[in-house]
Amino acid sequence: MTKIIAHRGANRFAPQNTLPAFQKAIELGADGLENDVHLTKDGVIVICHNYSIDETSNGKGKIADYSFDELRKFDFGSYFSPEFAGTQIPRLEEFLDLCRSLEIINIEIKPPLQKNSPIVRQTLDMVKDFGLFDHLLISSFSSDVLVACKEIDSRTKTGMLYSIDEKECAHLEELTDDCVRFAQNIKADALHPFLMFVDEEYIENCHKAGIAVNPWTVNQPYAISTFAEWGVDGVITDTADVARIAIESPESFED
Repeated sequence: MTKIIAHRGANRFAPQNTLPAFQKAIELGADGLENDVHLTKDGVIVICHNYSIDETSNGKGKIADYSFDELRKFDFGSYFSPEFAGTQIPRLEEFLDLCRSLEIINIEIKPPLQKNSPIVRQTLDMVKDFGLFDHLLISSFSSDVLVACKEIDSRTKTGMLYSIDEKECAHLEELTDDCVRFAQNIKADALHPFLMFVDEEYIENCHKAGIAVNPWTVNQPYAISTFAEWGVDGVITDTADVARIAIESPESFED
């Protein structure tokens, strides 16, 4: 059955990429969680979508320019709702502590701003320390990050993210030309395309090559149920609650 991967947690119920959002997604029945990780100035892995904290906190500036203790002083919840005032940026350890019952731990690693950053190795080591390596799926828009994962440990499951934005996706032409070949060349286990790239033939071709397909961000019930009918492996979604119904009882949304 198609797996439900909560995009930045249950980000419609709680501030994205925070512990309340991840906890809520688990309560809503998500099979997995997706997040984004960065390294602080003093080498702590934290969870935040952007390189900077401007949009999701009461602070300003890049994560890489702050120590962990400095980042913890900022409020990552009030922008979403007063109910979440005082919510702190999470450490990766805190996230992993919530993930013990999950099937999929989808960690997106963005190309690090720091030169020779150890974030890839540190992330893999930490997941192993928690005994969750078998559930880990590293995704990235950077093929270099995914190749680095395989070089550190060939057993690491990886997923190539791509979108319609050439600025975000350096390999867009190659991926749209032959996504299966590209995935095979970097030994990726999965493709994570923007949902508009995916149809039944796309999924069939990937599966023939042994490549999983987890499109993003799939929020509409019809799209979720259609992808599930086509046999997609997972949907990365902002609406885990809706996805559960759309997959298990698609007739609920029929007119």
